[in-house]
Amino acid sequence: MRPLLQNFLQGQLSSIEVSEALQPSNTLIDVRTSEEHFQGAIPGSRNHPLFDGLERSLIGKLYRQVGREAAVERGTSIVAPQLEKFLNTLRPFQSRLLTVYCARGGMRSKSVTRFLSSEGFRVQQLEGGYKAYRRHVLDFLKDFRPPLIVLHGRTGVGKTLLIRSLPGSIDLENLAQHRSSIFGAVHLQPRNQKNFEGLFYSKTSSKPRKELTFVEGESRKVGKVFIPEAFADAMKKGKKILLKASMETRVRRILEEYHPRDEETLFKIEAILPALKESLGKNVVEQLKTLLQQNKFEDFITILLEKYYDPRYEHGMRGYQYDLELSAEDLEQTQRDLIEFHSAQPIHGNKTKYS
Repeated sequence: MRPLLQNFLQGQLSSIEVSEALQPSNTLIDVRTSEEHFQGAIPGSRNHPLFDGLERSLIGKLYRQVGREAAVERGTSIVAPQLEKFLNTLRPFQSRLLTVYCARGGMRSKSVTRFLSSEGFRVQQLEGGYKAYRRHVLDFLKDFRPPLIVLHGRTGVGKTLLIRSLPGSIDLENLAQHRSSIFGAVHLQPRNQKNFEGLFYSKTSSKPRKELTFVEGESRKVGKVFIPEAFADAMKKGKKILLKASMETRVRRILEEYHPRDEETLFKIEAILPALKESLGKNVVEQLKTLLQQNKFEDFITILLEKYYDPRYEHGMRGYQYDLELSAEDLEQTQRDLIEFHSAQPIHGNKTKYS
C-alpha cells in the first residue's frame, strides 16, 4: 500500500463539536461535492471535494445495495490516484488549524482528517458534519427574539441605505441577496434558505440577546427565503419608525440602486414586466415597456411607485402605529436622529448607547 493511501485509511483522528468548530481560529474545509456545498454550507468554509457528484452517487448506491466494505473499497480506488493533487490544494493552509466536515461526520471527513494529520497538518473533524451544524443553527434561530427598532417606509425612501450605515444593524436583504420586491434579484444572486439561515446565524449569534438592534421592515419572505419565525415575531413587536421622502427623492434613489442603463439589466427588467399584468393591466405594462425601451427611467419608476408599490405598501401597513416619524430627505441627519432615538430607549431599566 502506498504511504499516502495508508495515511488516508489509518491516520490519527481528532474531532470537535460544532460550537468549538465555529471559532474564528478555525479554517473550515468542506469535503462534500460542489453541489452539496452550493445547496448549503457553513459560511466561510472552503470547498475541497473528495468526490464529484457522480462518484458520490455510485459509492452511496454500493453502500446501500452491497454493503460498507464494497463502498469503502470503491471510494478508495477513486481517491487513491488523486491524493497527491488533493494534498497540494490544501498545502497553503498547513499553518492553520483546520476543521474538516462532510454531510454527517462520516467516512469522507474522517478519512481526510486522518490523512492530513499524518501529513503534518493541525486538523480535526467536525462531529456530525453539516447536519450537526444545521441543527445547531436551527436551535438558535427558533428562540432568537432580540429587541428591535424596525424601519418602515415606502419603496425608495432609503431604508436599506440607512440600515447599511447604522452600527449593529441586521441587513436582511443583504443576507438574502434580494431586495424583497418583484425586481429584487436584479444585479444579485439570491441565496437559498440554508445559506441565508447560516449567514443570519453568523451575523447574530455573537450579539447580546437583549441588544437593541435596527432592522428594515419586511414581510415574512425576502425573495425566496423566509425570515426565522421568532425573529419575524420580534419585528412585529419592535419599535416602529416611519420614514418619509418625496417622490423625486425616491425615484432618484431607486435609479441609483438599479442603474438600468446596460443591456443586460434592461433585458432582465423587461422580462419581469409581464408578471405585473394581473396587478396593473395590459395597457399599463405596455406603457412601462415603452418607457423602458425609450430610456425614460424616471417616468418608468414613477408609474411603478404610484400604481404598484405605493398601493401595496399602504394596504400592507394599514393600521400600523408608529413610535416615531422621520424625514429621510437628508440621510445623514436621519441617521443621527435614529441613533438618538436608539440611545433614549430603556432596555430592562438601562439605556443602551452606541459608542
